[in-house]
Amino acid sequence: MLELEYADPYQVARESLSSLVPPERQTVAEYAVLYRHLSNQGGGYVGRWHHEKAPYLVGPMETLTRLDYLTTVVVGPGQSGKTEIAQNWLLKSVANDPADMLWYMQTDPGLESYVKSRINPMIDSHPEMAMRLGSRPIDDSLHFKRFDGMRVEFLSAAPNNVINKSAPRIVADEVDAYDKALGDVKTLLDVRRQTFQRQSMLLAMSHPDRARGLVPDRDWSEGIMAMYGDSDRRIWYWPCPHCGAWSSPVPIAARYMALHYDEKQTLDEIERNTRLICPVNGCLIEDRERRAMNVAAFRSPFGGWIGDGQEISQDGIVTGELVARKSAGFWIVGAMSPFILGGIGGLARAKVKAERELEVSGEDMALRQVTVKQLGFPYAATRGVGSIDANVLAERADSELKLGVVPEGVRFLVTGVDCQLAHFEWLTRGFGIDGESWVIDKGRIPGDPATSAEDWDQIINLIKRTYPLADGSGRAMPVRALGFDSYGQPGVTQQAYAAWRRWKKAGLTRLIGKISGRDAWTVIPTKGADKLAAPRLMVVYPDTSRKANRAASSGDVPVARFNPNLFKDDLAGQLQLAEPGKLYVHFPHALRSQEQPHVWFEQLTSETRTKNGGWEKSAAGRRNEALDLMVMTHMLAQLHGLNRISWDKPPSWAKPWDTNSSLVAVSTASTSPGSAGSTSSTAPQSAPREKKKSAVHRYR
Repeated sequence: MLELEYADPYQVARESLSSLVPPERQTVAEYAVLYRHLSNQGGGYVGRWHHEKAPYLVGPMETLTRLDYLTTVVVGPGQSGKTEIAQNWLLKSVANDPADMLWYMQTDPGLESYVKSRINPMIDSHPEMAMRLGSRPIDDSLHFKRFDGMRVEFLSAAPNNVINKSAPRIVADEVDAYDKALGDVKTLLDVRRQTFQRQSMLLAMSHPDRARGLVPDRDWSEGIMAMYGDSDRRIWYWPCPHCGAWSSPVPIAARYMALHYDEKQTLDEIERNTRLICPVNGCLIEDRERRAMNVAAFRSPFGGWIGDGQEISQDGIVTGELVARKSAGFWIVGAMSPFILGGIGGLARAKVKAERELEVSGEDMALRQVTVKQLGFPYAATRGVGSIDANVLAERADSELKLGVVPEGVRFLVTGVDCQLAHFEWLTRGFGIDGESWVIDKGRIPGDPATSAEDWDQIINLIKRTYPLADGSGRAMPVRALGFDSYGQPGVTQQAYAAWRRWKKAGLTRLIGKISGRDAWTVIPTKGADKLAAPRLMVVYPDTSRKANRAASSGDVPVARFNPNLFKDDLAGQLQLAEPGKLYVHFPHALRSQEQPHVWFEQLTSETRTKNGGWEKSAAGRRNEALDLMVMTHMLAQLHGLNRISWDKPPSWAKPWDTNSSLVAVSTASTSPGSAGSTSSTAPQSAPREKKKSAVHRYR
């Protein structure tokens, strides 16, 4: 007789009831340390997950399940383990906390390779994932996987993949490699999860490819660093193994622990001898000591991460409260990673090698890749005139120099005016022996350059200004030449030429004579040439034979046409100089902003030189008025013979003060510059013109 086997009723009841038990409350980090297995095919670590291997990953994993955050941002180099954060999140979601997930990567081929090499092996090595994977062919593909209670879509970051998708959990991997045509990636992805409100989470990770440096307001306008800038900005602090002082390998830290090596050594020697240097006591730290430093940071009361609103002392005492923001941000750098090839010596070797290649070839691609993908730092490209950083120039600003006052050494003054959409920007610059120069004053005149003749007539007052000498003698120096931009919005050229004719008729501009074959006017319109091969500087009278020009000029208006690229090259060389003397540029301290970024100096360094010799903005939308005005004033000085002056026997208007024919004497009440109807940085404006006229006479 056939005996029938029956299921164990106890087992059936237990399994049925277990499905009703809510999942255990665990963070992604807690689940990973209990259940994650690593099986690196072809080499690498095999075994159970240990936080001590890369403890800086714990912080980001813990925020993924918190309801007070909507986004987790992770900045980091390659081979730092940051992608494991997403994989651990997927594992926990499938095993005991199901919810639909969208997973974006930059391209389809890259995504398919990742699923084959990383996701599929992880499913095979974790029964809790394999058992829940659907059995139908459509449930398991390179772009779609259905598990019990959830689905995961693996998608390339293309416009058609971003729209018409919805999920409470989104992974955005290597966001800085996405097509720039997508625009603000976070905004796009937020729409995909908005119906889930606080139950949603976006995990964004990337190298910082799109950042342009380390100043947040200036350099973090897009990509992963823009997201990090909007987060609570956590950075990793660890203790020196020798003195115990706490510092950070992240470059924006108050106490930054940098790589220490002798860049004059060979690459092999650099790799062998590189150390980390403690910024507090100068201790030199071996590569093998980094693991213990990471573990000590992880086991500290704050878990290694310090964010906005918090401060950490050298002794490791944390004060303040972490700011409450919707995004938790974490910045991993190469020096933290145990996975970097060659350790910190390998990092230093790669950096120096790329720097040497840049010196030889002028190409910075290798240095950019090392900086971003190995060090994990935003790459500060050679930007700005002469590769000088705005902050470096700002640090040179002299506290003894005052705006509106002519310092010793200045022999003559010129003023340039730049037309903007709704105002004029102007700059006065003084020149002395061998082209040494000083920024004297700057300002802004509200107006409509394209339509208002009255607004144009305000700028002629700039040629009437006099600036007191710094010696307190009661003497002042007038402006020798005024140049103004005559090109811009439709209507600007016509207004500029018409204004010059009015001023010429009123006797406010005059022809001094020919210098180097060019007509030198005291007031002259200017225009930068479009072609790279354009002449350096010439004074022309625009052709009026063409109908398009007749409204603008009758052939009687002089225009200083110049090659802006060549003059920007000149300025680049001038700003390279770090010691006063020939061609050096002096800046008054008042040009600085109260804190970084220093706006005026940022404008001065807003463009970079291209391979073909042209200049272009280093980022769209950056302001460059200061650069244009510095170029224009140098051009005006050359138009009046700066490069031809024999300083042993200079012309009378460029002689030392005691014999300078252009100086005027002013009364105490009228020593400040005359009004130009502008917002200026100078001292209070002068007395009304009729009073000033009676108080001024020429020194003979």
